[in-house]
Amino acid sequence: MLTLTFVAILVVALLAQLAGLSATDDRGALARALDSRLIIVVVFLTTFAVLWYSWGAWNPIPEVHDEMAYVLQAQIFARGTWSLPSPPIPAFWEQPYVLVEPVVASKYFPGHSLLMAIGALVGWLPLIPLLLQGTIAALLFVLARRVSSGAVACFAWVIWLFTPMTLYYGASYFSEATTTACWLAGWYALLEWRATRKLHWLLAIAFFTGWDAITRPLTGLAYAIPVGIVVVRDVIVHRRWRDLALSVAMGAAVIAILPVWSMCTTGNWRETPLALYTRMYMPYDVPGFGLVTTQPTHRITPDLFQLNQVYSALHVHHFPSSLLTTIGARARYLSVSVWGVTSGVLGLFALLGLFTLRSATAFAVGSGVLLLVTYLVYATPPQWTLYYYESVPALAYLTAAGLACAASMIGRSRGAANAPTFHWRSPRWTRALAGGALVLALPGTVALAHIHRQHQRDRRDLLKFATLLESMHDQHAVVFVRYAQAHDPHTTYVRNVANPARERIWVVYDRGDAENMRLLTLAPERKGYLFDEASGRTYAYDATTTP
Repeated sequence: MLTLTFVAILVVALLAQLAGLSATDDRGALARALDSRLIIVVVFLTTFAVLWYSWGAWNPIPEVHDEMAYVLQAQIFARGTWSLPSPPIPAFWEQPYVLVEPVVASKYFPGHSLLMAIGALVGWLPLIPLLLQGTIAALLFVLARRVSSGAVACFAWVIWLFTPMTLYYGASYFSEATTTACWLAGWYALLEWRATRKLHWLLAIAFFTGWDAITRPLTGLAYAIPVGIVVVRDVIVHRRWRDLALSVAMGAAVIAILPVWSMCTTGNWRETPLALYTRMYMPYDVPGFGLVTTQPTHRITPDLFQLNQVYSALHVHHFPSSLLTTIGARARYLSVSVWGVTSGVLGLFALLGLFTLRSATAFAVGSGVLLLVTYLVYATPPQWTLYYYESVPALAYLTAAGLACAASMIGRSRGAANAPTFHWRSPRWTRALAGGALVLALPGTVALAHIHRQHQRDRRDLLKFATLLESMHDQHAVVFVRYAQAHDPHTTYVRNVANPARERIWVVYDRGDAENMRLLTLAPERKGYLFDEASGRTYAYDATTTP
């Protein structure tokens, strides 16, 4: 991978040098193509296809608890309701990050699942995540082209698309797809509003800020602070108080979804499902410093106990005195997630890109830094860099700008030592940067193939279990899952569904013979089975003969 990256960079340098020696300054067809609207469609569709391939399946199933919870809530929303009635004997259906009483619902804020409900309605769940990733790519290209050139935008898009973080997390059901699209769409609206002062752009800023907040509130806060500072300053200077009032009303209307969501889920508009779930199962999982030792109000399942052991340990050493070490570790893992495919070589160009920053680009990079700082109030695994996914487009642009800066200096014509360093719109070497971007995609395609296989490995056990369920020919059944001691606490076989009455097979916990028989008594039409994860075998349920 490192060798391919060096080869790509050398090709960029050679092309830039040849471009600098070129005798013509005429605007070429490639430059016109990169400035066209059609290229945006190409960027969108290419991103859609690449990340779909990275996912490794036509209709991929969710792999970890968070994805399962988002998908379940999307399917519930697709039924036209906020939640489902609690199942009979809810303890059998306890699934990490999902409430099973007083209702069935995801603990997560609703913004992402509300969008994914569209995919649930059409029967193809990856639709919205892939559309969102394509939108992120298109917005990154448009924004980068606006502040630099089409060639730099092409470079930024290629770098973003082939970062390990984008290739892996971009092919998932995580909510960062929604918040990242909101960030870039809001930045585009902010640029347009500052250029035109038209009200609809300010309303768009408020809408995207509000949707960001109802998806990931802490991420929304990191986004809203710099945007709010710029907007309020401009409102004061230009005395647009009416426009500000209307935009505040727009943002408030979006955020008003939250009390409705809470009331229809927990029965209390002031208590969110997240707060209720945290109190019931994970009371330590709150912003702040140190470990909250309050005990859960609900009995904990063995797999959730394992999960709590892993995550609560992070809070034990999370204090203000350790924040420098914490942010250093998180920044290091973030750099690996963004530039790791090149062993950090591209990170050096990102440092060079700092010298190219102007107000708009500095604003975007600063917002990414603020996001990293904001999450310091929360004890998280440093390697879980998904929390900073919204910053990756800005880091990709920064890297592209550094490469463009280097290529511009290499590609200067002889005798032009005193010429300006940055010729970002120079037609003479647009071909150099665009060609270099394509060459730089070579190590990215190697990473793409690797992550494609990684996704397939990650869901292998879940697919085997799904195949086992499909092999059961009973019209109605209950499968009691007995986890192995070595069970991966980050995934689950037990699952809630959006239409349990019509579900052919219920998949629930094995809670012992007495309780299992009680559930079967409540559902006499269903045949019982026991799945033993340790052996990988399934037995017809009989309290006297099952192992």
